[in-house]
Amino acid sequence: MIKRFISLLFIVVAATVSAQQTEPFKAKVDVNLVLLDAVVTDARGNQILGLGKDDFIVRENGVPQTVESVDYFTTRKLLNATEKDAAFPVERVHDERYLIFFFDKPLGIGITDPTRNARFELGRYLDDHMHPEDRIAVVGHDVRLKIYCDFTNDRKTIQRALDDATKYGRGLMSASDAPASGASILRNISLDRMMSQTGTPYEALEVLGDAVRPIRARKDLVLFSAGIVAPDEEISGDMIVNTSRYYEPTVHSLNRANVTVYAINLFDANTDAPEYVHQNLGRLANDTNGDYYRFHASFVSPLKQIEKRTVGYYMISYHPQQPKHGYQPVQVTLKNPEFRVHARAGYSTSD
Repeated sequence: MIKRFISLLFIVVAATVSAQQTEPFKAKVDVNLVLLDAVVTDARGNQILGLGKDDFIVRENGVPQTVESVDYFTTRKLLNATEKDAAFPVERVHDERYLIFFFDKPLGIGITDPTRNARFELGRYLDDHMHPEDRIAVVGHDVRLKIYCDFTNDRKTIQRALDDATKYGRGLMSASDAPASGASILRNISLDRMMSQTGTPYEALEVLGDAVRPIRARKDLVLFSAGIVAPDEEISGDMIVNTSRYYEPTVHSLNRANVTVYAINLFDANTDAPEYVHQNLGRLANDTNGDYYRFHASFVSPLKQIEKRTVGYYMISYHPQQPKHGYQPVQVTLKNPEFRVHARAGYSTSD
């Protein structure tokens, strides 16, 4: 019953949680630890539970790796029986899901700003579909990266942040605004970088990726954007013909931090936008093992698809047998030959 895809969100240089620490997201970084998150389904897209480390095969640079641990994260209530009667180890199940809603607000659009509709539809969607286990952050970019709310499950805080995301407000400016415990962006972000080195959406995503890297879990980033074109990218006809110098550092940061981008085009299906609007959004989603939702009648449709993709995953960890610097190609399969794998092709250890 295990098929269709393993959506593998992959990361190296992730934080390990010290057993002696009471604050789980202030851990030291183990530079050799690799974390993989994998969604295992059958041919119909139904998720499969109960897999262990012996079910997965990981090869890095063609060299088989020893899988050290496998945990399962899900927003679904799994168990009705007592722990001793469960079909899989209960202690390996976690219920947190980390969602970051990122509004890339185009400058100079004014009252026709399409992020307003996105914010409104997202707010209504969360009213009906938000899980108690969800931890949601709302961020945005106009002239720089702005954090409107740190990870929280408080609905009023999230709705207020969605309202703030449509304005050119300052956002939260201090680590004192971080939650008292648990996962946090503000507790780990470089405020100097946030203020002075996030002039482009790429830089904002890079700084954000670095800030959530200590959280030992997958982070799903839903990017609402009308298209990303950096100042150093050139457009010829309808296409961007070169790669921004900001692009690769951004992708490396997101992959190191186990962040997958689900990009949603802010224009509706009836808008005749030039091809370059879609170009970088599709590439960014693809390079972080996410999806790009180019055409949609409303924002609800892609949000429902993202919901299905993010309700559960396995977290696999290993230390590379032959650690190297730079880009590392990785292949992940399952011992059952009928299993299908959807994974990133590798990761980069460069900082």
